[in-house]
Amino acid sequence: MLLFRQAHCDGSCIAVAEIPDSDSLLPDKFFSAQEAQEYRLLGSAKRMRERTAALQLLHHTLGVEDALHHYPNGKPYLAADSHRISISHTRRCVAVALHPCREVGVDVEEISRSFAKVAPRYLSAGELAHCRAPVQLCVAWCAKETVYKLAGEEGVDFAKHILLNLLNVDEEGSLAALFAGKGKSSCFTVHYKVIGDIAVAYAKK
Repeated sequence: MLLFRQAHCDGSCIAVAEIPDSDSLLPDKFFSAQEAQEYRLLGSAKRMRERTAALQLLHHTLGVEDALHHYPNGKPYLAADSHRISISHTRRCVAVALHPCREVGVDVEEISRSFAKVAPRYLSAGELAHCRAPVQLCVAWCAKETVYKLAGEEGVDFAKHILLNLLNVDEEGSLAALFAGKGKSSCFTVHYKVIGDIAVAYAKK
């Protein structure tokens, strides 16, 4: 079931949907032999359901009929290079973000996840002072994970290297994010939305 879809004037779009329960549900079509082979090599019913849900969002909801592949590090890409793509999963949801030419990042999480237990590991002291409610902790995690995907660096310390403006977190909005990595810094605007008991964040580079 589709939970959220939004398109922007720059050609970017995002969609979030529930992952189907049926282990026997297969993608309607593969657009390359490599795509079909990657699917068969996933190995577990859970990962196959996740891939099927992502392909359904990509092909039916977002209307992009390209083969979906993954680099060795797991980063997804489209074979025809028609869009940049980012994908995220929870136990029961999948999110797909697209942009015609710019790199995108997306992350979706369940608010009930135990973020409070690990908050000091991904939030700075200043962020912790403004981030207490479960929904705030979830949005902050999603935002930092989104920036991490865009930054493309290994060994990132979320609490030190990714800083957010968390003064106001509502059901929908945007956060200013600063990534301070290895000798470089980048600013991002991370958009987020709370959909029932999940939160999704997305940004472009």
